Amino acid sequence: MLYLDASVLAKRYFTERGSDAVQTRFRSGERIFTSVLSYAEIHAALGRKYRARELKANDFELVRKAFVHDWLYSLKVLEMNAATLAALPDLVEHHPLKGLDAAHLSAALWLRDMCLLTPDFAAGDVVLEFGVVDRRLARVATACGLKVFNPEASA
Repeated sequence: MLYLDASVLAKRYFTERGSDAVQTRFRSGERIFTSVLSYAEIHAALGRKYRARELKANDFELVRKAFVHDWLYSLKVLEMNAATLAALPDLVEHHPLKGLDAAHLSAALWLRDMCLLTPDFAAGDVVLEFGVVDRRLARVATACGLKVFNPEASA
């Protein structure tokens, strides 16, 4: 199982360092989670690349359609609510995290805690990895007990 923050999810749609590792994870058939925040973050990145002329109009549409398809049919999307954000206040109190980074990490921690209630996860047969490239966020995630997947580490 894999939770992706938006910076790692973007590597699915834009060719950049670490994209191959992300594509491999999508092809593996494992369950891939993200939060509803990624919807705004990926669309913002897409718009930014289009306005900077890094994407032509037809490529913009192709990438947007690919993302929306994944959003609807491939990704498991976590809503942001009191439960998924419960860890956020403590995270930002003790660690120098940006707001959206803390929200993604809080959601991943909630997902891990919910999974611990399932027999396969509790037995160690299933592991949740947190996909992130930001070093600070990766250190905090590790300190919180999450295994980190950094697609740039193998690129």
